[in-house]
Amino acid sequence: MKYCKKCVQPNTRPGIVFDKKGVCMACRLAEQHNRIDWPKRRKELEEIADFGRKNNVSGYDCIVGVSGGKDSTRQSIYVRDELGLKPLLVSCNYPPEQLTERGAHNLSNLVSLGFDCIQIAPDPKVWKKLMLQGFLKYGNWCKSTEMALYASAPKIAIAYHIPLVFLGESEMMAFGVADSGDGGDANKMKYGHTLQGGDPKTNKLITKEIKDQDLFWYRYPSDEEMAWGKLKVVFLGYYIKDFTRFKNAEFAIKRGLEIRNDSPEDIGDFYGFSALDDDHVIVNQMLKYLKFGFGQVTDQTCEAIRLGMMTRKKAIELVKKYDGRCADRFIEGFCRYLGINKKNFWRVAEFYRNKDIFKKDAKGNFKIKIPIE
Repeated sequence: MKYCKKCVQPNTRPGIVFDKKGVCMACRLAEQHNRIDWPKRRKELEEIADFGRKNNVSGYDCIVGVSGGKDSTRQSIYVRDELGLKPLLVSCNYPPEQLTERGAHNLSNLVSLGFDCIQIAPDPKVWKKLMLQGFLKYGNWCKSTEMALYASAPKIAIAYHIPLVFLGESEMMAFGVADSGDGGDANKMKYGHTLQGGDPKTNKLITKEIKDQDLFWYRYPSDEEMAWGKLKVVFLGYYIKDFTRFKNAEFAIKRGLEIRNDSPEDIGDFYGFSALDDDHVIVNQMLKYLKFGFGQVTDQTCEAIRLGMMTRKKAIELVKKYDGRCADRFIEGFCRYLGINKKNFWRVAEFYRNKDIFKKDAKGNFKIKIPIE
C-alpha cells in the first residue's frame, strides 16, 4: 500500500491513477487548475445550455439530479440563476425508514428556493432486499442504491423529453479515477467503477424473490435509449472554477442547508456536511475503510490539501484519528434496518477486511499495517 506524495490518497482506490513520481492524478489535475482556460469552458457550457433551450418541448430546459445536499443545492441555483435555464429537479429518495429528518428538511429547503421537483420513491421492500445483497456480496450496501440514484434522472429525461441532464463532478476530477468520464461528458459514466454497466442483474444483486419488473428504477438506460432520447449528460463541476465540497457547503449553508453536529470520532467525518440524508452511509464508509484503507476523512483532507487549505502533516493527523470511525449506534441501526444481527454484520465485515492492509491487535481492533507518514 502506497500513498500519494502530495496528498494522503492511497493507491488502493479502485481505478486510481498514480504517475511515475508517485503522485495521484487528482493532484496533477489540481496543479493545472489555474492554467485552465475557464472562459473557454464557460463558452462550452453556454453552448450546452443553448442545446437545452433549443430542445425544450416540455417546459423544462434541463434536469438536475438532486438530494438536497450541498452539491445539488449549488448546482440547481447555478443552472437557474447563472445559466438562465428552467430546470426540473429529480430526486431519488431513500425510503421513509432510512431517510433522516435532516435529509427531508434539506430537500424541502432546496425545493422551497423556487424549483419544480419530481421525487422517485422505489419500493422500500425491494430496496432493502437489494441493499442486503450488496452488503453480503460486495461489502457495499450502496451498490444498488447508487444505481437507482444515477438512473432516475436520465429515465425521467427520456420519459419527459428533456435531453439535457446535469450532474455534479466526475470521479476523475474529485479523486483521479480513470474510468469515470471524459471532461464534462457524463454519457458513459454507467461503464465506470461505480455503476459497472448499471444493471442489477449483471451485478448479481437479484434473488429469486425479486422480479425483473422490480428493477425498473435501478437499471440505467441502455445506449439505444440514450440515443433515442438524444440525451446529453454533463458534469457541471467541470465547468465551474470553484466547484469544491467546501465552496458548495458554504454556499448551501447560507441558503438553509442543515449539516451534522456529531463528533468526528463517531461518524468518521471531520466536516459534517457530506451525505446528510441517511446515517447508514457512516457504516458504509467504515466498510470502505476496511476494504481499501481509506474513508471519508481521506477524501475530505485530500481536497483540502489540493486547495491549499491544509498541510499534508495536518491531514495525516486527521486521517489517523478519524478515518473509518463509526459509532456502535450506527451499526445497530443498520442491522435493525436490514434485519440482521451484529454477529453476522461483523462476520461480513471481517470477510471483506483487506488482509493485506489490515491486521488485528490483541484487543481485536483493526490496525492498518502501513500507516501513512
